[in-house]
Amino acid sequence: MDQNTSTIAELRAEQVDQILDNVSRPSYYRLASLDASDADSLSSSPLPHQLQWAVESVKELVNKLEPEQLVVVLPRIRKLIDLGRANQTNVLGPGLREFDEFGQLLSRLVTAKERRSKIPLVRYLPWISDLAPSEFNGPAPPEWLAMFVHSDVPSVCIEDHNACCNICLEDFVEPALAAEFQVDGGDYGTQASPKPLRQLKCGHVLHEECLPMFRSHDYNSTFECPACRTKVWTPLKAEFSLRSPKIPRDAARNNVCLDQLQTYTDYWKSLPPWQKMHENLLNWVTKFSISELDKAVKSTTRGHPVNEYALSIWSSQTYNRYIYSRMTDSPEGLVDCRTIGSTTAQYISALVSKGEHEDASRQLRMFWDNWGLQDAPRLLTVSAKHGRPDESHWVVHRFSLPDGALTTYHFHSELHACPDCRPVSWWPAIRLAWPDAAICANPSMPTLIHLHQPMELGVDDSVAATGIRNNILMGLPAEHSVDLKCLRDLIGTEVKSLRERYISWASYLSTFFGDLHGRCERVEGDGLGL
Repeated sequence: MDQNTSTIAELRAEQVDQILDNVSRPSYYRLASLDASDADSLSSSPLPHQLQWAVESVKELVNKLEPEQLVVVLPRIRKLIDLGRANQTNVLGPGLREFDEFGQLLSRLVTAKERRSKIPLVRYLPWISDLAPSEFNGPAPPEWLAMFVHSDVPSVCIEDHNACCNICLEDFVEPALAAEFQVDGGDYGTQASPKPLRQLKCGHVLHEECLPMFRSHDYNSTFECPACRTKVWTPLKAEFSLRSPKIPRDAARNNVCLDQLQTYTDYWKSLPPWQKMHENLLNWVTKFSISELDKAVKSTTRGHPVNEYALSIWSSQTYNRYIYSRMTDSPEGLVDCRTIGSTTAQYISALVSKGEHEDASRQLRMFWDNWGLQDAPRLLTVSAKHGRPDESHWVVHRFSLPDGALTTYHFHSELHACPDCRPVSWWPAIRLAWPDAAICANPSMPTLIHLHQPMELGVDDSVAATGIRNNILMGLPAEHSVDLKCLRDLIGTEVKSLRERYISWASYLSTFFGDLHGRCERVEGDGLGL
């Protein structure tokens, strides 16, 4: 867009200040001061729900492990604790991936334990000569079984030429004879406690200690019977995932029912839109490190440009409250504005510039559909970061879908050509995103409005752009005067609040892994380790 294709409205500062000057200050604070007790109903959980139920899944898996397996996971627990200390994250931020891998390890160990238990433990008895030979090892007849010492382990008869382990090639040792069948008080050297044997599904018998799935608690390869090549063991699939932990079905009502579980995806679908947004924000923040949150907080102090993490946190929270207000205060429950952040805007612009309008339309609809919002928005507000000539130059685009009006607000005297500042090319993607909506087929010429520059251009530019977005959300003229200092303070308060919650999450996880570490160390100290 250039001056030949746009209308430039130069507004002096005093003119802007006169617009709706009688609007009271509480109206300006509305998006920040909404009672968010319902919009923020997840705050009672020690962790974000997705992470909280992942922790509960880890607890459940740990309780299913055998003592020897607890010793196996001890080094991984120590690694997680050390990682948290090193990054000051306590398994949040960069450690979240390692936490997920830890849960997958536990899941494999539990699965391995369950699969090993399904491989029958058997006892070898020599084949009876008057029985017909069999391709497989068969059960011992009662009268033959009675000749040997009693055992609760099932006994199978194996022909002499097959009575050896196909891995170590050692002969199987038959159990001791029963007392009444021993001659001269001896049993001809047979042992009372031979090595445990396992009968594979193909019928062949091998030493338990020779099978790799019994030698390693985390054996995760394919194993074939060495006698017949039947697949006995295939790689384990870990069921644990931070993206889809099993959770109580009625968790949304804080009424836990342990006998009914669902996936996190099912739970997500049951939430109202504002809770989906809030949960999404908390899950996103768990990927941060505390140093990133510290930088976000510092950027909200005067004299610093507010960074994009801080802006994203504020924008998400205010839009969340906007949705809550619209759906609970208005009779129609209509959410008529869709906001788009700078990162998404840059991606959509790149798709549009390559003619990939279908992909661009999916990006436009993605969060709208994920949040469960119906129909089409009436307005789109897009925050975009102008890369030239100043990296800190922000603009705001306002699309009015019914009448095809597009307005771009900026603070520089000149707006040089830039893909982010030519959003008129978005219209085909917008129509594809909401094909059934009443969207103007012939958009009007875009309007370019130059607003009064912030006091510290480059430092307050992003705050001023955020103010424009908030004005549009509140139904005020975008040009309405914004108190940059107050808005900066509100953004800082929001980021600090989230940082405090983050620290509480870190403390909770630190205590959790410390307790788990102590439990595993006690098992190791009892001499139950490998």
